[in-house]
Amino acid sequence: MACMTPAELALVARRLEEIFKNFNITLKVGIPNIIAINLPYEISFKDENAMNAFGYQSLTAAGIQLYSDLELVFIDFAKRETSIILKGIPREDIN
Repeated sequence: MACMTPAELALVARRLEEIFKNFNITLKVGIPNIIAINLPYEISFKDENAMNAFGYQSLTAAGIQLYSDLELVFIDFAKRETSIILKGIPREDIN
């Protein structure tokens, strides 16, 4: 699976920031293909399935189609980190 270029990763982060701005969620970007999501006190997830659903739904809302895997690192208010991998679809399979 291919890696995103730094510019593509930055574009994904900017689009996600737009949909998160009203929820006090901030992002940090890391290479390769890592986005850290800093969650406010009011938001938490019970399990990785909920994090996966949140990740894919957020990307869809932002108009993003992944062609490579993307690691999301959720950081809660207590600074605990949980990582998930969102699977991308190879470019040749995206219509």
